[in-house]
Amino acid sequence: MARQVRVWAKIMQNGKVFKDLVFSCPPFFDEDGFHACLREICDKLDIATPVVLPQHFLNFVRFHNCRFYESDFVESFPYERFVVEDCGD
Repeated sequence: MARQVRVWAKIMQNGKVFKDLVFSCPPFFDEDGFHACLREICDKLDIATPVVLPQHFLNFVRFHNCRFYESDFVESFPYERFVVEDCGD
């Protein structure tokens, strides 16, 4: 069985988790794969997909998490931030 990447996605509002999801996706090794995983997560959470910059992907690879703020979204994002973390094995 192929290994899956488990990602914990959280929408934060007023310093608290407003909505969250643990999502399994195929392993990704580049920004395109990371972005594809994020698109699926955002669809499930019913939010717009943020603009993914190289720094977002590098933060996820180096620190196992990254944060998106309202300024990272083209469409309306009425929350404090969107956080994705690697759940590990």
